[in-house]
Amino acid sequence: MASAQNHQNDEVEGFWLFDGLDEEPYGLLPLVNLSGKSGASSTKNVERIGSYQWRLEEDDPVILIPGMPLESFYWPGGKLRQDHGVVIYNVNHMKVKDGQLDAAILAAKLCSANNKKKNEINFDDYDIITDAINLQKLFAFGQEAGDGLFRIDCERVGKTVLLSRMEASDLMEIGHLTYDQSMKAKMTKFRSKHCSGPFFQLTSYQFGTLKILVRYEVECADFAGAKAEIFEDTDQLPEKTEFADNKAIGYINFGNVPDNLPLQLLTTYPHGGGFPFFTWAQMFFTCADQEMIGFWKGNGDFTKPAIYGLNDISKLMKPLPYAVLSKARFLYNLPKLNFFVNLGPRLPL
Repeated sequence: MASAQNHQNDEVEGFWLFDGLDEEPYGLLPLVNLSGKSGASSTKNVERIGSYQWRLEEDDPVILIPGMPLESFYWPGGKLRQDHGVVIYNVNHMKVKDGQLDAAILAAKLCSANNKKKNEINFDDYDIITDAINLQKLFAFGQEAGDGLFRIDCERVGKTVLLSRMEASDLMEIGHLTYDQSMKAKMTKFRSKHCSGPFFQLTSYQFGTLKILVRYEVECADFAGAKAEIFEDTDQLPEKTEFADNKAIGYINFGNVPDNLPLQLLTTYPHGGGFPFFTWAQMFFTCADQEMIGFWKGNGDFTKPAIYGLNDISKLMKPLPYAVLSKARFLYNLPKLNFFVNLGPRLPL
């Protein structure tokens, strides 16, 4: 799925946005045709299915299950250095080029099987499996915001549609003024020396008529708020095991994520620039517990970061974007239509 601006011509031949696509688009979707009628305005039946964490130290794709997010701690504010350099932008695609949702599906299946308190996950129950960032892009498109061009690859497996995140590059050079990485480094720490890689939460919820399994990256978590016990680290990790359904990906049973652990997102924003309302969509589509926002003045002078829940941000946002949510829900239904190609399954769902 690409935005309505995806006119392919000689000038963009080979451009990543159109790489591997047919010359003729399936169709353009003018914004005026999006349905903005009232509909779902909240997520329901929210459930944490499981989690995993990439081992960046390994050359081959290896994940920790359940892994462990960084632990956040109190920071009163202070001076931070502007972010610079290159960051990993899409680690799931970087590690698994052909099937970047595979790790999420395999981890969800294993975590579900290990949870004796609940029934094992049935992927046939889901309409969509995707990254939360894809839902945010479609929300921004319905809001006539964002950067214009984007691409989301769609694949149908039975009645379930996989929406894969597509970016220009797996790595990104920081080219704008931000302090996100600096603040994260200042007020978080590892719970284990083995748990330093990107941590992903897998969450299930109902949005209108759609049941969605969402993956999102957790920046950090409030272990103190969950009254979690001190984690006893170990020098040696348990033995790596291959997934039966995809032997290219290995996993290690390691980590601890309490059921009541508040999961947190993190961002920074200039003081006096209003409120960063993009955080509303982040919180809505991830169902994360908290967003930590650091407001800075001058050349990186921060006050104590503020912590917001979705309800807190909603109170600041007038009016709430219910019409845009309806347009987004309309967009989420599009991949279920028959004009999308069925590429067939790679993994048995």
